[in-house]
Amino acid sequence: MKKTSLENAPGRMLHSISSKLIKRLEKEGKEFGLTTSNQFGILLLLSNSTMSQKEIANQTFADEPTTTRTSDRMIRNGLVEKKRSIEDKRKQIVQMTPKGEELFENVFPLVLNINKEIKNMLEEDEYNQFVNTMQKIDASF
Repeated sequence: MKKTSLENAPGRMLHSISSKLIKRLEKEGKEFGLTTSNQFGILLLLSNSTMSQKEIANQTFADEPTTTRTSDRMIRNGLVEKKRSIEDKRKQIVQMTPKGEELFENVFPLVLNINKEIKNMLEEDEYNQFVNTMQKIDASF
């Protein structure tokens, strides 16, 4: 069997980019007391609405126990709170507290800046093709 290099393999490249982005977010988030990328994901998701633990797990690609531990830590830090769903009493809804909203206002520009840096690395048509390609790959899994 012929050996092939995985250096340019899409999976390896996506993993490498993802790892670098997570490390960057964690480094910049330490200033605000955010220690894991999951906390960034949860704060970003909660910026728009309240969500159940399961919905957060699905959107952040984390398992439910990890999401529960992260949200519990954020509850202890006063960033989010859990409430019972009005529609389904079995469901726990997570929402940001005023302290979490204030933190979000400080952290969200970090995420926007990183996205802007990526966009500025590419010509407009390259960026559009990149986004289209990533969406196509994402939709296929």
